[in-house]
Amino acid sequence: MLREEKVAKLIDWFRKSSVRHAEAMEDLQEELAAAQVGELNRFYAAVLREGALDLFLTLLDDEDERIAGMAAVYAMRDEPGRCREVLVRLSALPGLMGFRAQSALQRWDSGDWNK
Repeated sequence: MLREEKVAKLIDWFRKSSVRHAEAMEDLQEELAAAQVGELNRFYAAVLREGALDLFLTLLDDEDERIAGMAAVYAMRDEPGRCREVLVRLSALPGLMGFRAQSALQRWDSGDWNK
């Protein structure tokens, strides 16, 4: 498999897992949400191993807030300026999405990101 194909698949799998995670959170399905976090961790780590952070960062502009938000959370250490902008925008949304974005920003701003 060519690198470009591999990276495209990883990014697509990250997108799908982001949506499944958000749906599980909304439905209060903790085990399913936790399983998706494991998937998201693997996909992001693989993207980084492939040296494809630049391609991954295109997810920050995704029209689906669930995908843009999850990408921002995962790439925060690698691209804090752009990711913070996404989270600030999402924090203005009502409901769980806005709350989760606000929580992420508070953790980042307080230095608790790695805890």
